[in-house]
Amino acid sequence: MPTDPITQFSENEDGTVAVIVSLLLTVLLGFVALGVDVAFLYRERAQLQAVSDLTAVSAIAQPEDAIRRVDLVLARNATPPDAVETLQPGRFLRNPAIAPQNRFTALPEGSPGINALRVVLINDAPLHFSRVFTDDTHIALNRTALATRTGAGSFSLDSHIANLDVASLNQALMQSYGASASLSLGDMQALANANIDLGELLSTLDSQTGSPSRNPAEVLNAITSAGELLSALQSSLPSELANRLGAITNAAGASAFAVSDLVDGIDTDLGLTATDFLSEIDISALDVIKALVGASSSGQDIGLSTDISLEGIISASTTLVMGEPAADSGWIALGEEGVQLHRAAVRLQSELEIEPNLLGNLGIGLQLANIQLPVYTELAGSTASLDRLGCRITSPNDIAASFSTASTALHPANGTSVAALYLGTLGSDVTSTDPIDPSQLDFADLLEVAVVIDLPLLPAITIPGITIQARSHVTVGASQVQTITFTHSEVESGVTSKQFGSGQILSTAVSNLLSPENTELRLKPGLENLLSGLAGPAITGLLQVLPARLLSGLTAPVDGVLDATLTGVGLELGVGELTLTGHHCEPIRLAR
Repeated sequence: MPTDPITQFSENEDGTVAVIVSLLLTVLLGFVALGVDVAFLYRERAQLQAVSDLTAVSAIAQPEDAIRRVDLVLARNATPPDAVETLQPGRFLRNPAIAPQNRFTALPEGSPGINALRVVLINDAPLHFSRVFTDDTHIALNRTALATRTGAGSFSLDSHIANLDVASLNQALMQSYGASASLSLGDMQALANANIDLGELLSTLDSQTGSPSRNPAEVLNAITSAGELLSALQSSLPSELANRLGAITNAAGASAFAVSDLVDGIDTDLGLTATDFLSEIDISALDVIKALVGASSSGQDIGLSTDISLEGIISASTTLVMGEPAADSGWIALGEEGVQLHRAAVRLQSELEIEPNLLGNLGIGLQLANIQLPVYTELAGSTASLDRLGCRITSPNDIAASFSTASTALHPANGTSVAALYLGTLGSDVTSTDPIDPSQLDFADLLEVAVVIDLPLLPAITIPGITIQARSHVTVGASQVQTITFTHSEVESGVTSKQFGSGQILSTAVSNLLSPENTELRLKPGLENLLSGLAGPAITGLLQVLPARLLSGLTAPVDGVLDATLTGVGLELGVGELTLTGHHCEPIRLAR
């Protein structure tokens, strides 16, 4: 049946899609163009981020050559050299207690503590199809990368308390914590052979004390008790050995102990970086005990038993003053370049009574009653500073760590001596841990004589109680080694201990102490009127011949006593040993 053509046309839907597509084609093509350009921009941004990351990583690997390395990375990645908007050194702290946006601090170039570089790259990405919608031909892109690496060294110096023999160390333990704190030779040997992971030890201590800080390195700032530290140590030891520490743990109890006396020097704000380094340090369990003793014995007098049998010596008593006061670092120094470790001086006070016949005949009419010789031997504090730490290895002979070991003055008046000897007495205002100031050294009673005056046809006149006083002071040696270095090959092969000091100097020091050039003699104040009486000529003659007699008669016995005393407790004069306990180079990290 025929239909109306107009009606038929109005009802015909053929070609509708083509019409709609034609109408929407411009919009569709616009979205396609925008999608292509957006994908291209994302690709360009990802490429710029990759170059930024490479640039930051390369620059932090060798910060002193950062600009050249940045240019090299840009050239190899087809990025224009002017793409660098920012190349900012600074300090980054991997510390969960610090908000992420506050962990990086910009620092001027050359500042100490730089361990990170922030790089900002900019680049113009061209627009393609999208240019039909805008007059812009390019879009500016910028990407930021932050690379960080912290280098540190951990090291120890031989401590004078570390060198004490078993009896002397036990004496210090008993003086600090009581008789029950003593350890047997077998215990000490077992503790010396037991290696302890320092990071694990401090982590255990931190959990025991319930530290609320989110910064795990905050334990290094803690003031705990000796008992808690020993309890943490016990948990790291085999049960049999741990049980041997039961008595000393109970005896030490609540005695305060600063963790910094064990390890110090690292910036605790480094957080996870610091604790990572701690986990790379192994120490012996005996080191922990000695750190406790060193901290608790500071300034204490420990009387040493001196069973010394030497010709010419009637008696000798020696007191050791533990001079290990709080220093710049603890038992072990852990830190970046510039960290310093100091071992304070130890003082030996020796009171010697000497046979009068050692001085021979002092003159007609003189009878020598006794000779007393008070001698102070002060061992200078060893000091080492980490001057340079090398994390980049181009050759096995590259320096891994370099230390300054220049000798430390005992007192400004002593220059750069590594030890000093004194004959005399100290003022009451000088404490046991104060360095001896030579200007405060007073005269000491040296010998007592009697003058016998023979008179014709009359009984001889005896004038007793004439006391001659003396004082003398000598500095001993200067360090023969000003710098100690360890190469990467030495660290790799386990060569991590080196000695420094002034060598064998004790006998020379004693002879200088007693020499006429250094020894001052006088008649004891209050007896000056004797010089104008009958005894005057005899006393004057004595003061003239005595200096040479002291040098020839007393050098050998005094040297023998001091040498035997120092050897008996394991101390050496003018000798130090530095041990690199860890060369720590954090892996290069990208921080977001």
